[in-house]
Amino acid sequence: MHSVGESKMDTITNTVLLVDDDPMNLSALMHILGQEYTVYAEEDGLNCIESAKRLMPDLILLDVVMPNVSGFEIIKSLKEDVATKNIPVIFLTVRNTTEDEVKGFALGAVDYINKPFSVPVVKMRIQHQMQIINQKRKIQSLKETEEIEHQRKEQKRINKRIQLIIDSAPISIELYDTDGTMMDCNAGTIVMHGFDDRDEYIKFYNETPESFYPEFQPCGTPSEAMMSAFFQEALHKGIMKFEWTHRTIKGEDFPTKVTLACIKHDDTTMIVAYVHDLRAIKKLENARIEAIEGANQAKSRFLAHMSHEIRTPITAVLGISEVQLRNKTMPPHTEEAFAQIYNSSKTLLGIVNDILDISKIEAGKITLMNSEYDVPSLINDAAQLYLAYIERKDVLFNMFVDENLPAKLIGDVLRIRQIINNLLTNAFKYTESGTVSLSLKCEKTIDEYVALIISIKDTGIGMTASQVDAMKYEYVRLNEHNAPNITGTGLGIPIVCGLIQMMDAQLDIDSDVGKGTHVVVRIDQLISGTQILGREVADNLQKFEVGALSVAKDLEFELEQMPYGKVLVVDDVDTNLYVAEAMLESFGLSVDLCKSGQEAIEKVKQGDVYDIIFLDHMMPSMDGIEAMKILRDMGYDKPIIALTANVLKGQAEFLMNNGFSGFMSKPIDIKLLNSYLLRFIRDKQIEQT
Repeated sequence: MHSVGESKMDTITNTVLLVDDDPMNLSALMHILGQEYTVYAEEDGLNCIESAKRLMPDLILLDVVMPNVSGFEIIKSLKEDVATKNIPVIFLTVRNTTEDEVKGFALGAVDYINKPFSVPVVKMRIQHQMQIINQKRKIQSLKETEEIEHQRKEQKRINKRIQLIIDSAPISIELYDTDGTMMDCNAGTIVMHGFDDRDEYIKFYNETPESFYPEFQPCGTPSEAMMSAFFQEALHKGIMKFEWTHRTIKGEDFPTKVTLACIKHDDTTMIVAYVHDLRAIKKLENARIEAIEGANQAKSRFLAHMSHEIRTPITAVLGISEVQLRNKTMPPHTEEAFAQIYNSSKTLLGIVNDILDISKIEAGKITLMNSEYDVPSLINDAAQLYLAYIERKDVLFNMFVDENLPAKLIGDVLRIRQIINNLLTNAFKYTESGTVSLSLKCEKTIDEYVALIISIKDTGIGMTASQVDAMKYEYVRLNEHNAPNITGTGLGIPIVCGLIQMMDAQLDIDSDVGKGTHVVVRIDQLISGTQILGREVADNLQKFEVGALSVAKDLEFELEQMPYGKVLVVDDVDTNLYVAEAMLESFGLSVDLCKSGQEAIEKVKQGDVYDIIFLDHMMPSMDGIEAMKILRDMGYDKPIIALTANVLKGQAEFLMNNGFSGFMSKPIDIKLLNSYLLRFIRDKQIEQT
């Protein structure tokens, strides 16, 4: 038996709290119940609720009539309190009235015991309630046990599901403590490193971690030091991403992408490593690169073939018309017809060249050739081509040249001239009246470099912002409705943009519809020497007084007669032979013709000697390179000049490296032809004399 002040003991017996202001009743009840139950007694009804909350008895025997507070008031408070509302209450009473019993049951009492007590009745009533209480407790315990078991099974099922998800992940997932010791991993890790058992892998890794990566990473840093640094970084920042070379159990190194994430669980800090195997990706990437290279090679072959096949007939038309235009005795209407043919052919050749250029840029087959060039010549050549526009249009052509420009620069003058020509062509093409201005100046950059600034401004029809963006990437001719008579392919600006990108240069286009366009190009160039243009040269260039060169002057080229010279032209196309023969005969030369490399070889074998052999590069059966090698092997040491319609970059160097004495692209440039004839025939004749 226990007084109210004692704590509830850890016992398997049921507990009873007696509440009665009569010590005699308490003593009697404690005597009756004390052998079977743990009994607590409380005389003060006001303290009953606190005692019940502290002791949490299985059953409360509560006297109905007590001073200060009644049993009915106490049970009402007990039932309203969450902590005590489920404790069964049996009323003790001397007032055995129906009204009191009804009221007591209504308030939540489970039974009544009348005073004076009958020991058997008290025991049976208490025992009956305890049986109910214990049965409920047993049922509750079973439910709790079942719930715990259910939760355990559910948690096991969830854990298994999570493990299946983690194991089926197509990446390696590893768990480390902060010292770098592996604690767990998924199935992907085992497969990645070539193991069969998880525990075996973890044990092997923790014993010899250096077996799973090379001594040095591709960057040259020791792997162990690098991984330690990455771990510390992940602990400090929470996450770390990097590429890493792993090694399988068989010693095969393979690339991966690793993410280290710092996590905390149950006050424990850990590192999770997510490792992506990049072998398949790298394989696909290599296959893609090989495919691109194969496509580029196929494109290069196509461009070479296209260049030859398309330019060959254009060359013939240009050459024939040029030969006829040199005949000053033809009727005027015939001369006009040949002039139209000549101009149309040059236009068509320009379109073909633009198509080939843009194709070469896209295929990456254009390489920049940096060499020293004369800046005044660049400016003069670019400007002189457009003086003809002044005669055909009401356009004023202004040019400003900075006198402080270096006289010589180092860069790809061919591509710079191409950029200026394309931009000036657009400016004159879309300006019917007003002005076109070309400005060239420079700004010092770093070391021995200057920024060559090319500015072209016109008062033409202009463009919208969307048209400016489109012209950089789309091969379209703008303002077709506003200017239907203007010809062109729309390739000029895309070619300029491609060249600008190759040169790491800068292009700015500012245009207003109806007001004109202003284009500024900045290209870094290396300075050669200390000389600058100076005021006089700059003034002469601005006045277009350095020297003019037009198509008409090309055709009026004075040809030096060389009747002592003999040449052989080898080409499989009749029209090309016709053009070449006519051009060469205008120099007074003796000209032999043949249509194959084998035929040329037979002529040499028969003892024919030529000052120059002009040999076509691409011919059926035996190409020019093969024929040239056979001639050289025969001991023929006279000049052999390659003729070709293939204008791909590097073609000239390729032919020169294979034994040719020179190189001429089709259509034949009369000035270049003249230079070869002077060098290999006239000058040789002078030397012999």
